[in-house]
Amino acid sequence: MDREVPENVRKRAIAAGAEAWLEGLPALVEAIERGWSIEVGRVFSGGSEAFVAEATLEDRTRAVLKLLLPRDDDTARNEITALRIADGIGCARLFRADITRGALLLERLGPPLSESGLPAPKRLEVLCDAPLAAGAGLRPADRPGERTLARRIHRRVVGASGAPLFETGRGLCTGVR
Repeated sequence: MDREVPENVRKRAIAAGAEAWLEGLPALVEAIERGWSIEVGRVFSGGSEAFVAEATLEDRTRAVLKLLLPRDDDTARNEITALRIADGIGCARLFRADITRGALLLERLGPPLSESGLPAPKRLEVLCDAPLAAGAGLRPADRPGERTLARRIHRRVVGASGAPLFETGRGLCTGVR
């Protein structure tokens, strides 16, 4: 299976000083395949911040493996936490995660947004709407003083508009990331 790292991801990794991550990526993918009992398939080319590929679970469930570029901040922890809180409402369901390796195993929703045929500005609108839709149905935070996911996302997305592309029984989705 060809596991070529997309050029955008390669360039971003080099710019971030993550050459060691690039070199170790084949071994990381193999270790995750063994540890999580998955089979990794076609690599998606549309991203820039992660290695993303099709995956299949032991029970033949279709999934997506996402390996985030290593960072010095809490990017992996924050993304994993947000997906756990959302629990599949308005976004892909998180099957498994490993914060230390920046690895996420996600529900496969459908074709990537990059393959939708929409122009880039419209795709951006769709991407901005999905988190707001996800946050709309979430419960208030468990801890006093903690903002809901919807409020946290809303503060980061300004002027979002447009209609979502894909719809599932659980909410609005933009496809695989």
